Amino acid sequence: MSGLLTRRYVVPLYEVALKANALDAVEGDLKQLDGALAASPDLKRLLLSPSEPRAVKKRLLERLFTGASPYTLKFIGLVIDKNRPEVLLAASRLYGDLLNAHRGIVTGTVESAVPLGEALFGQLKAALGERFGGKLELEQRVDPGLLGGVRVRVGNSVYDGSVKGRLDRIRAALAGQ
Repeated sequence: MSGLLTRRYVVPLYEVALKANALDAVEGDLKQLDGALAASPDLKRLLLSPSEPRAVKKRLLERLFTGASPYTLKFIGLVIDKNRPEVLLAASRLYGDLLNAHRGIVTGTVESAVPLGEALFGQLKAALGERFGGKLELEQRVDPGLLGGVRVRVGNSVYDGSVKGRLDRIRAALAGQ
């Protein structure tokens, strides 16, 4: 699914929500939609099915999200009317990215072979916060395949200080000679 296509629909939703001071309400609605799609493979299958009439899809979503913001409901209706239900699968993530940028929040992931202690994770977060500025939100993941060290992803940047990464670079250098 094209990220550009998703942007075409989600950015206007974000802009309308910003002007209407409804950023948080729309964020909650999209998270709820994302959760419903993740929890119900049948709902996801129905929405993505080209044989299911658009009117049925719209009625179902309007019933499921009766308490949703009018901006979210119009967004969902437009996406279904334009026969782009796949946009709904990525809308929450992209909207969250736009919202984080608006709030000056930088997100990232720290992967390590073993769980990092709270103190070490705090030091790493502080160092990365200085590097990237803004408010930094990091998620910690464990990947035993790294063998040791850490790999950090923040935005489009990847810093690979893992043993596996070093071995891969050595292997590539030796293969190139």
